[in-house]
Amino acid sequence: MKVIENDFIVGGCKVGIYLSYGDVEPELATIKPGDRVLPAPFFYEKNLWFHLIRRWEPGENKYYPNGGFEVRDGGAGVRHYDLDQVILHPYLIKHKKTMDKMARRAEKEAAKRDRQLKKGSKPPKVKSPNATGKRGRPAIDPAVKAAREAEGVLRAQRSGGRRGRPASGEPKIQTVKVPSGGKRGRPALSTAQVAAATAAKAATRARSGGRRGRPKSTR
Repeated sequence: MKVIENDFIVGGCKVGIYLSYGDVEPELATIKPGDRVLPAPFFYEKNLWFHLIRRWEPGENKYYPNGGFEVRDGGAGVRHYDLDQVILHPYLIKHKKTMDKMARRAEKEAAKRDRQLKKGSKPPKVKSPNATGKRGRPAIDPAVKAAREAEGVLRAQRSGGRRGRPASGEPKIQTVKVPSGGKRGRPALSTAQVAAATAAKAATRARSGGRRGRPKSTR
């Protein structure tokens, strides 16, 4: 926001200057009747009070063809200004920020009370008697640590520094595979085995008379 000096011209002649505002922030341009305002001609005055009576938009009142403000001063007098000559008093902005801060503080305190109530409703945590206040696994006992290190040294000596299971002293039994001639399935029977199977089959047929199933008992 800035204060601008404009030429006051009457009959084509400059008879003076008048002050107006430019680049007004949106929060200073939002005014409603009854608010404390600051007219541009009194921008540098500190102890004067002005209150808005009414705002006229362009064409709304025949006495304000370009729009304007009706403002009441501290002596109960009524003053008239253009639309670019009145803003909301900055004191109200500061006061509003203070009120907002107080409201946020009250909200934070209410939220804090709610958290305390919720925290009080939970059962207290029971700490372990062995807890040291530190996070993570507790430190190992020095004696246990020394024993583990000694056992690791012995294992390294037995293995010669090699990792994994140590080699067994027993001889390894190797299975001998019978050559199959490159054929899959059961190997062919020998001539003797074929003759023995044929003789067993003939003997079975002689006993049963060619009938299938269990033979009839003679008892």
